[in-house]
Amino acid sequence: MPSPLRASSFIRQSALLLLVTSLHAEPAFVDLRTVMRLAGANNDEIQLARAKHDEAIAESKQAWQRFWPALSLGAGYRGHEGRLQDIAGNVFNVNKQQYTVGTTVMIDWSPGDIYYSALAAKQRALAAEHLAEKARIDIVTQSVERYYDLLAAEAMLTIIEDDLHLTEDYGKQLDGAVTAGTAFRADLLRVKSQISRAKLAIRQGEEQRDLAVARLAEILRLTPEAVLRPAKSDLVPVKMMSGRGVATMISLAQQHRPEIHASQAIHSSMDAEKDRAHVAPLIPSVQAGYTTGGLGGGRNVGNQWGNFGSQQDYYLGVGWKIGPGGLFDRQRQELADAREESASLQTSQVKAAVGREVVEAVTRSQSANDQIKINDEAVAAAEEMTKLAKERQASQVGVVLEYLLACEELTRARQSRVMAVTDFNKAQHALKRAVGK
Repeated sequence: MPSPLRASSFIRQSALLLLVTSLHAEPAFVDLRTVMRLAGANNDEIQLARAKHDEAIAESKQAWQRFWPALSLGAGYRGHEGRLQDIAGNVFNVNKQQYTVGTTVMIDWSPGDIYYSALAAKQRALAAEHLAEKARIDIVTQSVERYYDLLAAEAMLTIIEDDLHLTEDYGKQLDGAVTAGTAFRADLLRVKSQISRAKLAIRQGEEQRDLAVARLAEILRLTPEAVLRPAKSDLVPVKMMSGRGVATMISLAQQHRPEIHASQAIHSSMDAEKDRAHVAPLIPSVQAGYTTGGLGGGRNVGNQWGNFGSQQDYYLGVGWKIGPGGLFDRQRQELADAREESASLQTSQVKAAVGREVVEAVTRSQSANDQIKINDEAVAAAEEMTKLAKERQASQVGVVLEYLLACEELTRARQSRVMAVTDFNKAQHALKRAVGK
């Protein structure tokens, strides 16, 4: 696994390369690995999920800190002049002053409430961690799909350009034949019309490619004007999840998917909140305090500051709270029970959705793989048909329309294969995500 320093260096270099090429309107060629690494580092949705995780960790630590006693250090002065009433009810004139210096340690614990609330906060932090990982995987998967869309658009454009070149060459040969009087001008016009349609398809393909570039740049958080081009060597079927049955993949997904871990952590959090409502009120609260320092003062006559000496105060008490938030709070208990049951049902729903996603990804992957094989047969047949049509045209046995139709069929077969390979690679990455790898 690369070190964080090397990964950050790679990201900075890649970003700098893309920035320079975009400023000079020159394309930057990116491969699948680069896209995945940029997606996992630059996207603000991932950073937002990580920020929520950090917030949940801070809340968890703060919950445990409630066990710490409160410590205060200070000094005070108090004076009085005028009438004052004593305990017996007598009222008289008093001038006095008092000053204190000391330290106080105070404890106000509800051990049950603090413990179960801290457990719940810990589970929420764990859920936030899994949700952050889910956000990262989702963004990387979306980036991969958009990269394959760009790769498919570029491959489609290349196929149409190849068809245009072949048709233009054929048109030049046919133009010579028309000049020599061995071919009809109508056939030449038919070829020119085909050339115009190919040019129109190329312009439409360039539009689709540029739109795919914009979508990829958006999710990678690159500059909107970035000019990206895919590495064409990536246009091959990539098998990543082969040789495993559907049941095995579902079992792996149940073990590794972060959504399931997050929902289980949330359920555990609600279970701790349930114990907080039912069990915590049975545990008595503890109040304790200890003060040590000095006390001085006396009659406020002649500015007397003497009589200073040490003093200590301490107290300890336990008790139970009855009513809202304490014993016999039925509404709080019922609310906690309902939330725990709801979290349990949500966990079951997430597991069911994960199983469905695995089945769907397997189905799409198998279908795309079969389509690739069928398209390979179609491409081979179309290539042979185009070759024979050209030979027949050269021997003046065939007609121009036959050759043009053969070229169109070859172009469609090649484009269909590109889409099948693209769908297969997308399905493989979706299956990898569904399994939790």
